Amino acid sequence: MKNLLKTIAFAVAFTVVFVSNTFADDKETKKATFGTGIFASKSGKIHINLDKYTDHNAVILVTDQKGTVIYREVVGKNVSKFRKALNVEDLPNGEYTIDVCGKDGKVTRHFQLSEQPAERALAIK
Repeated sequence: MKNLLKTIAFAVAFTVVFVSNTFADDKETKKATFGTGIFASKSGKIHINLDKYTDHNAVILVTDQKGTVIYREVVGKNVSKFRKALNVEDLPNGEYTIDVCGKDGKVTRHFQLSEQPAERALAIK
């Protein structure tokens, strides 16, 4: 009886170890191929930071709400870190999309340009 329980416990432990190793391999194969940081600065520029972890091309697209490409840049295979500040002062008001596309993924961010209403002050002296 003791031998039977030991055999069953050993079989269960072996199965758990084997299954957990299989799932661990799946997680390792799905590593990120790039990381992005997209933000607006106080000066009114949009900053795009791209860190690539593989030697594949990446494409950066800025499009308006109609789908018209405003800006396009291909980041080459040999570039691992890319930084760009886009001046959006001359763009008309509206909604825009930034897409960063790599071999195994895509990051999309949306931004909107609008005029700030001017404040008007009245003072009586």
